Amino acid sequence: MSVILQEKIGLLGVDLTCERVRLWGIRGGLSVLDQGMASGSTFLLNLLLARWLTRDGFGAFAVAFTTLMFLAIYHSVLLLEPMAIMGPAKYTEKMIGYFLAQLKIHAIVVATLCGLLALTGGAMSALGVHRELATATVGSALALPFLLLLWLVRRMCYLVQQPSIAVWTSVTYVGLMLVGLVGLHAKQWLSPFSAFLWVGAASVVAVPWPLRQIGILRAGSGRACPVMPVVRESWNYGRWLAASTTLLSVASQTQTYLAAAMIGLGAAGALRAMQIPALVMTQVVAAVALLVLPTMSYDFGRGRTDRLRSKTVLSTLAMTALATAYFVLLWVFARPIEHLLYGGKFSAYAWLIPVLGLVPVCSGFSLGFAMALRAAQKPHFDLLANAVSAPVGLITALLFIKAWGLAGAAISVVAGFVASAGVLFLSSSKLMREMQRTPKSALA
Repeated sequence: MSVILQEKIGLLGVDLTCERVRLWGIRGGLSVLDQGMASGSTFLLNLLLARWLTRDGFGAFAVAFTTLMFLAIYHSVLLLEPMAIMGPAKYTEKMIGYFLAQLKIHAIVVATLCGLLALTGGAMSALGVHRELATATVGSALALPFLLLLWLVRRMCYLVQQPSIAVWTSVTYVGLMLVGLVGLHAKQWLSPFSAFLWVGAASVVAVPWPLRQIGILRAGSGRACPVMPVVRESWNYGRWLAASTTLLSVASQTQTYLAAAMIGLGAAGALRAMQIPALVMTQVVAAVALLVLPTMSYDFGRGRTDRLRSKTVLSTLAMTALATAYFVLLWVFARPIEHLLYGGKFSAYAWLIPVLGLVPVCSGFSLGFAMALRAAQKPHFDLLANAVSAPVGLITALLFIKAWGLAGAAISVVAGFVASAGVLFLSSSKLMREMQRTPKSALA
């Protein structure tokens, strides 16, 4: 077998050897571990604060954290995603200089975002808005630059093929975050503001070591690449993603703001708490999507429409079945799950856990269709799906929250994902019919 692997097998045009397989296996495992820890840190942060803060306190944190994540989307699509594409393609020989330029851009972007958040928090305080919400907003402004710097540095580790550094960075951050939260809770100093401050502090401590390991903080590391060309490249690549993700945020996050405005901060906190169990399956669907996309792209590039269609159907059926089974689990054990996670604090809303568990069912159903469209180089259908789901989410949120309160907010979240899944299904079906009528040579 080793002799065979040492030959040129032609898989995606790469020389596949035993050593290369071993290396890819290690790096792949480390990448999955790092992504799991990054997602797990957010899960644990929200879970612990939902248990330890008052309902209004967690509601204030939920609103501020939703805003932070919304702003982080722009940082991701305008810096992280373009860097992952442009860095290896154009700056392999001067990667450190490219990283230094990205750090300068990061500083400019986060200074703007933090300034807006801080001003918003100050305005809230001046206008007499709920004190915890105002201080939480200011705290998120202080944490934002350092948390996003942590994400930026972790992505740099992947560009230099050092996922192990990213893993240890995540381990450091998660460990510090947990120790700090437990300490703040024990001292009765925990609040939305102090939680955000500690998230920022843990990020600061975790960042210098990876920066040194990849060479940025070493003496004589080099000069930064010109910033403006890097800015133009990032903007040209990321502007369409920014539009799509903005619409996605409207469909999936509007309900938190409207629940806080129309019902109260406690309701926003309850909505966020009831969403947390469903996030586990949502992360599983996202991880499977990362595995499925490269193989679908390969089939499309080779004109193998039958295999692309088969993988679309198979991945859709498999993930829909898995997400549905998880939904049934949430439905049957909703109250025990709520008691285990929150100690009965949100027992009146436990029945919303399976309702929100329909979100990953919709995501699982649309996974195959979404990945097929991306593999076929039709990313504008993502924008179309989100352009439909955004007004559905907004309109249903306004109507349903007024009519049914927090239940209406949960149903509205699901409605937005149902609309997106429907558009992706119809778009993918049309694409498959077109592929059947198109000669394979035209697709290759």
